[in-house]
Amino acid sequence: MVALTKRITALKQNAGHYLVRSLAVIVLLLVWHFLVIKNTNWPLQFGNLPQPIDVLTVWYQKLFEAAYYRDIAASTLRVLAGVVLGIVSGVPLGLWIGLSRTKISEALFTNLELFRPIPLIAYLPIAMILFSTIESSIIFITFIGAFFPIFINTMDAVKRVPSSFVDVSKCLGCGPIRSIWRIYLPAVLPQMFTGLSVGIGASWMGVITAEMMSGQKGIGYATWYAYNLMDYNLSIIGMFTIGILGFTSVVLIRSIERYIIKWK
Repeated sequence: MVALTKRITALKQNAGHYLVRSLAVIVLLLVWHFLVIKNTNWPLQFGNLPQPIDVLTVWYQKLFEAAYYRDIAASTLRVLAGVVLGIVSGVPLGLWIGLSRTKISEALFTNLELFRPIPLIAYLPIAMILFSTIESSIIFITFIGAFFPIFINTMDAVKRVPSSFVDVSKCLGCGPIRSIWRIYLPAVLPQMFTGLSVGIGASWMGVITAEMMSGQKGIGYATWYAYNLMDYNLSIIGMFTIGILGFTSVVLIRSIERYIIKWK
């Protein structure tokens, strides 16, 4: 009986969340529609935008076109590749620099900090010079977007692990390698997932920028191509598609986090 009550309460809470989010989107569309039909040109020129109903009509038609899904697949695979590379390199490097007290780790961290503030779009010319294919340069941009949030959050989380945990593990016979798996990794997982959520959003921003500048397929390329043709309906569709893909990616990451980190 208690379990059933908790289940009903959880369903009510989820229904409330979905209702609030649905109403937020409806309000956004209504405000957008009102600003366009009133030809509002201050403080921004909203009158130049197409009406929401026109965008939704064209979007509905795009849902039946294979090219639309090919662009989504191309961008998604690029982001996925960049995020996987960011995890594979960012987590071990964050653990090592967070645990290490050597001059080598300090020097490496200093060099990484020099690159971290650079906007993703500024990496594009160098990426196109360094890599032999456009595809490789785009994936590199998505990797950079994912790497730094994952790396920084992992490194900071390692430094925040209480020393008492490490001391107890040593008393129980836990060696340096085993302590990484049994002490540090469980401790850094929550903050690491936070970095992953931020990183995947940055990867989406990076892949769109790279596709606009050098891609021949993908949502970013389709959005920029539509803008050049002054097809603003398709430009807005591309923009919202990117937003939905990014939002869905973060929701997926948070779901995985809740499944793995059951103690959080």
